[in-house]
Amino acid sequence: MKEFLFKIKNNIKNFAPFKKINPHIYWNNLLYIFSIILALLVLFSFYLLYKIKNQQIFQITPISVESQVFINEKILDKVTKSFDIKAIKEKEAKEGLYLYKDPSI
Repeated sequence: MKEFLFKIKNNIKNFAPFKKINPHIYWNNLLYIFSIILALLVLFSFYLLYKIKNQQIFQITPISVESQVFINEKILDKVTKSFDIKAIKEKEAKEGLYLYKDPSI
C-alpha cells in the first residue's frame, strides 16, 4: 500500500512540478504561443487582402431602385430656352450687329 501511495505521489509531482519552477520555460512557452498567433494573424490578413483584391469579399450588390424624377420638364425647357436666348444676345453684342444710339447726343 505504501508503494502504491509512493507511486501516486511521484506521478502527481511529475505531472505538476510545483517545486521546480523555471521562469525561462514559461517565457519560452509564451513566446512560442504568441509567435504562432502572430503568424496566423499575418496569414489571415494576407488572405483577406487577396480576397478583397480579387473582389470576392465585401462586395456591394447594386439594388435597382426606380429613380423618381423631381424636375418639371416644362419649366426646365423654359429655363434652357431663356439661357439660349441670352447666349444669342451676348453673341450678337460681341459681334456688334446692333448699333446703339448714344443717349448723350
